[in-house]
Amino acid sequence: MSLMRRPVALVSGLTPAQRRWGGAGVLAGMVLASLLISLTTKVPSFPVGESSDCGRSDRLTVATGSDITAGSFRRDLIEEWNRTHTTQVMLVEVADPTDEQRVEMAGRSQFGSCAYDVLSVDVAWITEFARSGYILPYPLDPQKANLFVDTVLETGQVDGVQYAVPFVTDVPLLFHRRGLPVPTTMEQLWKYAAGSGGYAVQLGDYEGGTVNLMEAILSEGGRVTDGDRIVVDEEANGERVREALAHWQALLGEGTLARGAEEFSKQDTFDAFKDGLLVRGPKHSAEENSLHAFRDEGAGYMRNWPFAFHRLATDSSMYDDQRRLRFGLAALPSTGILGGFNLAISARSKNPDQARMLIDFLTGHQAQARLFACSGYPPVLESVYEEYRRAPRSCDQLSVSPGTETGFSGRTDCTPGAGANPSTGAAIAAGPPGEDPEITASMLQELAGKIHQALCKAESRPQYSYYSAFSEVFRGCARAVVNGDLPAGELDLARFADALRAARQGRAPEDAGSLAHCGKPELRSG
Repeated sequence: MSLMRRPVALVSGLTPAQRRWGGAGVLAGMVLASLLISLTTKVPSFPVGESSDCGRSDRLTVATGSDITAGSFRRDLIEEWNRTHTTQVMLVEVADPTDEQRVEMAGRSQFGSCAYDVLSVDVAWITEFARSGYILPYPLDPQKANLFVDTVLETGQVDGVQYAVPFVTDVPLLFHRRGLPVPTTMEQLWKYAAGSGGYAVQLGDYEGGTVNLMEAILSEGGRVTDGDRIVVDEEANGERVREALAHWQALLGEGTLARGAEEFSKQDTFDAFKDGLLVRGPKHSAEENSLHAFRDEGAGYMRNWPFAFHRLATDSSMYDDQRRLRFGLAALPSTGILGGFNLAISARSKNPDQARMLIDFLTGHQAQARLFACSGYPPVLESVYEEYRRAPRSCDQLSVSPGTETGFSGRTDCTPGAGANPSTGAAIAAGPPGEDPEITASMLQELAGKIHQALCKAESRPQYSYYSAFSEVFRGCARAVVNGDLPAGELDLARFADALRAARQGRAPEDAGSLAHCGKPELRSG
């Protein structure tokens, strides 16, 4: 029976904790996702979720989020696979953002659907999917494992077992207008941003907001967790958490954080940087609605993911008369939170061996190099960073001989200067006047060096089975302070920490519809 034909059974099958933490969302998300699914290959479509479509030896289905990069080159890789293999692959783009992707994938997995063979899972959900039995272990021999960036490979490990293979990593970068100083400390960033249109970040009510708020606390010397422990109520650290949130509330109020940041998703912030559109947007604005905000030179600085580089560098308005980029790149002055997506084999897949072959193909050197050069996906392999440090190639140059091996097999490291190069993004030219801008090998060399530098000091989010519940509780209280709805002095650190500990175990706070657990009983969430 199709999942979409038994909604009552779906909800009744949920545990109390699952109902409390989004059982209705699972059902709604699955219904909406099934209505809005986009099939991006040329393989004939079939109804996702129908058991009669499962187990065919000539078909694999990959569930993933929507592609917001320039070029959408991953589709080309899937088509290349389909041209050279009898087992055909269908790429299914489920709901966006990642919160809704999790609802769709986890919901189908929980109720036994064999609709998907390979899941592209946000690194934040790997622990939940592994411990819930949604995905299979993915053992790697030491030689294969050594090819990946260490910190990135670890995002696919749960309880000492490799469950997923990195496909695309993500780490925040600092974008800055050409001519503005590059800060090396957060104090410098605040000073420079205050006089140059502000610092654009993403503080919306979604997972990206959680990441930015965690980074805000880290930037002020505080911590939310330490290993498995919740530490927001520990004496010295707790005060740093409170002070960090209070500081960011003040920065938002005075305009150093671009106005509207409390409602921006990553795409909204990208627009604020691009077009100077710093007015308040809708509470739940879609990510793609923000690609309009940098060209009027509004915000002088922006925290965003590497995808933004390709989007900006292929926009002719982002070049001066000399065809030089109007912006540059740097690593964040503080610690960033690691993002990205890993590929895992669904526990319900009828073709796990073919699924593994596909994953190996998508995570090989050539695929990773082309995904980076042509679409801006940050690579997961050390050999790609080494190639772009020593002999960078543009997308066109890679496409001329896509099967050619580079010969690079060494590893870069995280010592100062490793993987870096002396070029600056602001000085790189895009080509002769009159031609559409293209991403050059020198641009890619610069970008790869900055990404690798940022990866070396990035931190992962907590590995909790109920991370989504933890994230929701954390984000609700932290956003309330930064938005000014809850004065920092009224943030009850003990109750906040207790609510986080309960959420980590899958238990909702009492009166979960309010933010009483933050310290202000009458305050409502959302």
